Amino acid sequence: MKSNRTHNSFFTCITACIACTLIVCTYYPVYAQEKSLPSLHKKAGEHIPDWQARWELARVLSYVKRYDESLREYRKLLQEKPNLYEAKIEMANVLFYQGKREEALTILENIPNMHIDDNTMVTMADLYTAQKQYQKAEPLYRVYLQKHPDDQKVRFKLAQMLSWQKKYDASITEYRIILDRIPDDIQVRRHYAFVLMWAGKHAEAATELRKTLK
Repeated sequence: MKSNRTHNSFFTCITACIACTLIVCTYYPVYAQEKSLPSLHKKAGEHIPDWQARWELARVLSYVKRYDESLREYRKLLQEKPNLYEAKIEMANVLFYQGKREEALTILENIPNMHIDDNTMVTMADLYTAQKQYQKAEPLYRVYLQKHPDDQKVRFKLAQMLSWQKKYDASITEYRIILDRIPDDIQVRRHYAFVLMWAGKHAEAATELRKTLK
C-alpha cells in the first residue's frame, strides 16, 4: 500500500513538472518576443519623420496627376526644409506638367548648380526653349549631349531648336547624327528634309522625302 502511494506521488510530481515546463515553454517565447519588439524597431530604423512622410505624399499625388494637392504638400515641406533642393526640383517638374513654365523656371534658376543633375538640365533647356530663350537652352542641350551622346531624343530637340533660329547648317549636322544612329525613323527624316528645304537644298530634300514614301 505504501509503495502504491509512493508510486502515485512520484507520478503526480512528474506530471506537475511537465505541466510547469509546458507553461513556461509556451509563454516565454511570446513574452520574450514582446520585450524585444521595441529594440527591433529601433534597429530597423522604423521612425519616419513628418517631413519625409509629407515628401512621399507630394510625390504620390503627382504620380496620380493630382497636381494642386501635390504642390500644396511640396510648399508645406519646403517651408520646413527650404534647402531640400531635390524636392524643389520635383516641385518645378509638377509646375511644368501643369503648364506653369515661368514659375517652374524661376525655381530651377535659383537652385545652385551643384544640385542640378543631367535630367534637370534638360528640363531647364526645354523651359527656355518654350519661352524662346534659345541662347540659354542651346548650351544646356550641348552640355547634356556631351555626357549622353546616344540620347537622340534630346539631340532631336536641339536640331529642331537650331532650325527655328535659322541655324540651318548646325541643325542639319544634328539631324545627320540622329539618322546615322536611327536611319529608319521616318519622322526624323522628314523633319530633316524640311530643314534642307529651308536651307535651299531642294534636291537633297527631295531625295530624303522620297525615302520616307512607299
